[in-house]
Amino acid sequence: MAKEKTSKLIKKENLKAFPLITTIILTLYALTLIIPLIWTVISSLKTASDFGLHPLELPRKWRFDGYVKAWTALYVPVEAGSGTREVRLIEMFGNSLFLSVVCVFVAELSRAMCAYTAAKFRHHKVMVIMHQIVVILMIVALPSSLASTIRWRKTLGLYDSMIGEAIVNIGFTGINFLYYYSSFKGVSTGYMEAARIDGAGEYRIFFGIMFPMIRNTFMALFILSFITNWNNYEISLTLWPSHPVVAYGLYRFKSNREASTVPLQLAACTLVIIPTLTLFLIFKNKLIGNLALGGMKG
Repeated sequence: MAKEKTSKLIKKENLKAFPLITTIILTLYALTLIIPLIWTVISSLKTASDFGLHPLELPRKWRFDGYVKAWTALYVPVEAGSGTREVRLIEMFGNSLFLSVVCVFVAELSRAMCAYTAAKFRHHKVMVIMHQIVVILMIVALPSSLASTIRWRKTLGLYDSMIGEAIVNIGFTGINFLYYYSSFKGVSTGYMEAARIDGAGEYRIFFGIMFPMIRNTFMALFILSFITNWNNYEISLTLWPSHPVVAYGLYRFKSNREASTVPLQLAACTLVIIPTLTLFLIFKNKLIGNLALGGMKG
């Protein structure tokens, strides 16, 4: 009896210590992300000499003109006919927003629709094949996929096209398909059956009943995909040469003669991260929230 009581006390102490240890670890990890961000913003407000002499201290004089210089100096030359033109930051922001909002929304909505079909009509052989294709494409490496992608996009007239980029994002592959698939499997089929009895069609069932059930999952995956696409500079090197995005502009900015100082480069970095930081602050509850479903059992 004494040994049992002692073991129970030890387990209770371990349970009490676990949240404390976890909190300390998460706090330290959060500091490793927050401190560099704060240092970047503070350093962007320094002069070049002030940064060189006091890199870890507050600015001797707060200078905001670096942001104005970064805004005007951050541009990308692209081919236009027989010459070149300069794509400025405002246009790059537009390209990035199209890629990160329009293309991501089209991609996530099409994945959600396909996942719903595969989850709720999985007795059909086509749905089984679709699910297997997604898993296979996640496992099998395709080293020559980029070359073939450029080739068939040029053949179909979708290469270096904003509308073409939105069209090719329609599909069902990717790990997000499996997230939607799992979410829809957790939703009771009773909702579908009740809606069909009331005369609802499949589109009404999906958009009016089933999709709102996984709304939090959709928002979380949308935000994560937004951040991924916002930081995607390689697309301007391979598939979008005439539509540079801000990540690519920032990638080239370090080789710009006008960006010779570290504070100016950090000011450009701060300008680029503002949209993603704003998006996180607005939708943070959607990103970290849990999906709660109630109602009938399937």
